[in-house]
Amino acid sequence: MPKKIIGCSCSGCHACYNACPKNCISMMEDNEGFLYPKIDESKCVNCGLCEKICPVLNEYKGQAVGKAYACINKIEDVRMSSSSGGIFTLIAENVLDKGGVVFGAAFDDDFGVHHIELTEKVNLFKLRGSKYLQSRIEDTYKKAEKYLKEGKTVLFSGTPCQISGIKSYLRKDYDNLILQDIICHGVPSLKVWRKYLKYMEKKENGTILRDPSPAFRRKEESWRRYSLSLSYDNDKEYLEVLTTN
Repeated sequence: MPKKIIGCSCSGCHACYNACPKNCISMMEDNEGFLYPKIDESKCVNCGLCEKICPVLNEYKGQAVGKAYACINKIEDVRMSSSSGGIFTLIAENVLDKGGVVFGAAFDDDFGVHHIELTEKVNLFKLRGSKYLQSRIEDTYKKAEKYLKEGKTVLFSGTPCQISGIKSYLRKDYDNLILQDIICHGVPSLKVWRKYLKYMEKKENGTILRDPSPAFRRKEESWRRYSLSLSYDNDKEYLEVLTTN
């Protein structure tokens, strides 16, 4: 069972959570604000599937081959609202035009981040932009597998750990699956993020708005610098740019 790696190498990828045939694994937040699997021993039948699909316990045997490209989205509005060159949107639009499904990270109503599925291009704005938080995968691996078996093209975007998680969960390759990961240095604590937002609301004497969502890389200031912007219901806006080169 995955409990042997909890607190050590576990990335919280949700692969075991999605794979458990008895639904006895829950993703629980630890005292530092990170999600890890917790097993209900009363439901567990010791089938061992969670161990078999864990990407940490099982080294990936694939071989990386391919080409590298540098490109940008020619539509300025899309490019400016993206964290980098806006290529995710182009790939996603192509998938949706073919009747496929797109999965990616979006803010929820409480300023946390979770993975959602999209079937319409009008909602792609929800998946644009960096979100420096641990995204809750929830049951999106299961949903992606269902669409793949139906023959639909699926684009799944996430951190390298999450991409490794869905590959391990599926246990086979699909020609109709497109995986897109990002360069990741780790995810901050959701617990710290919540405390920070409460502090900022008290400091600015206002409620942080959900539309627009918090932005971590505003290109109006710089393409290369990290930043954080928050909008309030009292018409105030907070913008802090990391000036360290």
